[in-house]
Formats: sequence, C-alpha cells, structure tokens
Amino acid sequence: MTPEADAFRATMAHMPTCVTVVTASARHGGPVGCTASAVLSLSLHPPGLLVSLSATGRTAREIRRVGAFAVNVLSWEQRDLTRRFAEEPPCRRFVGVPWAVQDGQPVLMGAAASVVCAVDRCYDVWDHTLLVGRVVHSAHDPDRTPLLHHRRTHDRPAAQGVPPGGRSHPSRLTGRSA
Repeated sequence: MTPEADAFRATMAHMPTCVTVVTASARHGGPVGCTASAVLSLSLHPPGLLVSLSATGRTAREIRRVGAFAVNVLSWEQRDLTRRFAEEPPCRRFVGVPWAVQDGQPVLMGAAASVVCAVDRCYDVWDHTLLVGRVVHSAHDPDRTPLLHHRRTHDRPAAQGVPPGGRSHPSRLTGRSA
C-alpha cells in the first residue's frame, strides 16, 4: 500500500460506521457474504441503499448475477462475525451461523437490522462496485445494539449522549481547518 493510501485509511478509521455483512444467494450453491462498512441510505422515495464492495470479490460478482442482496447490520453480540466474513474462505463463512431466507436472500439471524434489496444499478468505480439497491424488505430489532467500527476497533453506541470527557476539541484535530 502507498503512503497516501495508508494515510487515507488511518484518516477514515476515525469515521465511525456500523458493521454490516452483505449477503446474497449464489446462483449455484449456498449463500455468499462479506463485511462492508460503506453502506448508506440513498433515498426514501423509493427506499434505497448504496453499497460499496470490492470489485474483485465473489460477493459483488454473485450480486450482479442474481440481481439482489441483503444488508445485515451486525449486533454487538455478533462482533465475532466481522473477521469471519472478512477473512475466512467463502466456503466457511456461513458454517454455524444461523440465517434465514427473506425475499430470496440470506438474512443473518440476530442482526440489529436487515434490509433486502433488488439491484437497480451497478457502477464500477476504481477498485469497487457501487450497488444501488431498491429496498424490498426492511426490519430491525430494537432490543439489539448495533456493532460500530471506529479507530480499527469494535464499539457500541453510548447509552446516553456523550460520555464524560468525550467532548470533541477542534484544536486536537489534524489536517486542514475550515
């Protein structure tokens, strides 16, 4: 990796994101899936998501083939799945992981939230594939805490506002000021 890429990766680690596992039903065989942090709500009318996946990954290829996918927001209790879906061989990612089929797509049981989408558009941008998904089903479990990724570690949202001593100090930020 180049020094510029290392610096960018370190900077982006300061942006908290929900940890998600994007899944799909493979055309031939069982489900596929990978971790993804670049997932965002795109539209309310119609409901839609934007997902960014590695263009060379099996999950992105299968999603393009089948035309649908699910986004599973991992719960705090599922934090061990983060590495599994990022590093394990594809054939072992779902072993022992409870999942069900929703609108034809694998949805992880115990997730804080799940959204099933039909692919509306795909764009290849540099080393990633951007998937625009039209939501066909969404659900959440208010009793499950979503898993967050921040500064290369896992966390969960604070129960009440900003923790003591957790106020931001602009003078501590690095980089260009506005």
